[in-house]
Amino acid sequence: MSESTALPRMEAMFARLDGWAGQTAVRRAVIKSFVAVTAPVVILAGVAMLVLPGPGLVAIAGGFSLLAVGFPWARQVVSRAGRMLSDLRQVVLPPNCSPGRRVLGTAMIVGFFVTTTVATTAVTAWLGAQALI
Repeated sequence: MSESTALPRMEAMFARLDGWAGQTAVRRAVIKSFVAVTAPVVILAGVAMLVLPGPGLVAIAGGFSLLAVGFPWARQVVSRAGRMLSDLRQVVLPPNCSPGRRVLGTAMIVGFFVTTTVATTAVTAWLGAQALI
């Protein structure tokens, strides 16, 4: 899969960033170093936040987006994830659906976020109780 299959806004942003970073070798090295150090830390923090309080999935997505700034393979991963989310949105909330289907799709999305929040809170409370024992 090539970078040309990325979403148009993402392609434009990466083109601007590549143009700016490609002006000098020092900029390119600084950006690559910053990304190589910072992105894994953000991803690991997101993984930790899956069982600790915090937006774990958002942090993991942010870490991969940061990796995409410096590494072409990560751009492909982020692009593929974006297309999958777009396809999922089309399935859950199709553009030409009935009002009842739209309400059902919205309820499914809200239910997913409520369920994951409650599950994360329960796991965090259980881990906290185990730490006190």
